[in-house]
Amino acid sequence: MKLPIELNKTYIFELKTPRFGALQKEEVIKIFKDGRYASPFLERQLPLWFDGLTHITGNKPYDLVDEQGRKYDAKNFTSNGLKFMPSGQIGTGRKYDPDKCRKKIEENKMTYIACDITEFPKVRVRFLDGSELLKKYPKAQVMFKDREVLFG
Repeated sequence: MKLPIELNKTYIFELKTPRFGALQKEEVIKIFKDGRYASPFLERQLPLWFDGLTHITGNKPYDLVDEQGRKYDAKNFTSNGLKFMPSGQIGTGRKYDPDKCRKKIEENKMTYIACDITEFPKVRVRFLDGSELLKKYPKAQVMFKDREVLFG
């Protein structure tokens, strides 16, 4: 049974650790704690957990939509915290542009899906209103020390 989406509620899932060839379980877990590798899997798993979500393929400013057309962007909380600025502003040599971030959130009425993968295979998921999140974290990032504030 799929769960209804509620803003600001923390959902907890315990995944089975996937296997890959002869890799040890610990190595696979380490890989899935890296948001770059966990993202494509979680973006496809979220519609299986939550009612009404559909994964969107391609290069869009969001990852999922619901039956009412609301847009969702899934972001992973890792040992480096959570960055919810547009993906093009994350990474070496890239720069945060607060105006472009605010525009993305406002134009798309963005809801963020924060996925805490720091204790993978335990995954915590929280749906957050993008405008409210940006008010609280104007640099579009949540530091690791604030993890329990965000998910608690």
